[in-house]
Amino acid sequence: MNTAIIRNRFPMVAVAALTLVTVVAFARTYYLSVLFELPPLSRAAHIHGLIATLWLALHFTQARLVAAHRIDIHRRLGIFTAVVGAVLAYQAMLLALAGAAAGHAPPGRDPLQFLSVPMGTTTMFTGFLIAALALRRKREWHKRLMLLATFALLVPAAGRVDTMIMTPFGLPRTILANVLTGAFVLWACANDWRKFGRVHSAYLIGGALLMISVPLRRWIGFTDWWIPIAKWLIS
Repeated sequence: MNTAIIRNRFPMVAVAALTLVTVVAFARTYYLSVLFELPPLSRAAHIHGLIATLWLALHFTQARLVAAHRIDIHRRLGIFTAVVGAVLAYQAMLLALAGAAAGHAPPGRDPLQFLSVPMGTTTMFTGFLIAALALRRKREWHKRLMLLATFALLVPAAGRVDTMIMTPFGLPRTILANVLTGAFVLWACANDWRKFGRVHSAYLIGGALLMISVPLRRWIGFTDWWIPIAKWLIS
């Protein structure tokens, strides 16, 4: 591997690590579902899984292209990547609304209250994606905002890992979503500090917003004003 790729491997490693978390989290219910006797997934859930996996593969590929200084290919593939991101956000929103309307939620959670969590995830992902595309000519901002957009997708995977790890031991759920999101953001900040001696504003501002948004999504679901909004959204 050439030195250019070694010097710029962080985005690739970060996306690969996030992908590993996602595969582990959804192995039983999606990636390896044929090995378990579970109810078949809906068509919408299958499509969502495929699009989300495609997004992770595209982000890794794009990071690899930048590391290899193939900006020409990166830009051409970027159009398709942006379209996939937009479709992922729209389809995730529809899936969340359909799930709440059908009464689906994690054990012990009210579907309308829980709706604030996936809607918050989609909102953060969309916001970072739009910002990254708007600042695509400012490379240092663009690549960090794209990485934050992918980091925003950690919450659903972390929720599944929470169920696998926390529940059997009687520990409070939702802890891992906060910890994992914070860990990835702090990892990105540490990488900036190690390479440049400072942390880029994209991570300082966007990373802080992302970390704050994780507990905020859950808190919003328990407010009095959220339930009427949730009912309106699924109506």
